[in-house]
Amino acid sequence: MTEENKFEITDETLMHCSGETQKIVLPKTIRSIAAQTFADCTAVEEIEIPGNYIRLLAEHIFSGCTGLKKLSLWGEAEDAAGNRFTSRVRLKKYLGLPEQVQLEWECPTVWCLENRCQFCGGTLRGDVMRVCSFCGRIN
Repeated sequence: MTEENKFEITDETLMHCSGETQKIVLPKTIRSIAAQTFADCTAVEEIEIPGNYIRLLAEHIFSGCTGLKKLSLWGEAEDAAGNRFTSRVRLKKYLGLPEQVQLEWECPTVWCLENRCQFCGGTLRGDVMRVCSFCGRIN
């Protein structure tokens, strides 16, 4: 008998995850993850977050996953304030992942990782309104 993961989702936000499987693959429809979502997932060794965008609504979201060995995040990631992560080191620190946890993170857009405009490649400025300094478009 295989144990399935159970997800509590409200308005595209993952509120709670329960289950005792070793690997969790979150549904692609999730756009944000709330605090304490993984509080009871001590047996989980691997978590995969598919999709193109995710907002992490609290620091140390995965601290309840004491057995976690690998976290895979496939898309743009933002903190609770809406700031995009552009550094793997900053993302890992925000998540509070111990050194031994492997973080696989790939943003589908080059401009996400390089803080570049998706239209022309120019440098973005501003925190909330991300405006290209070259073409003036909002990203």
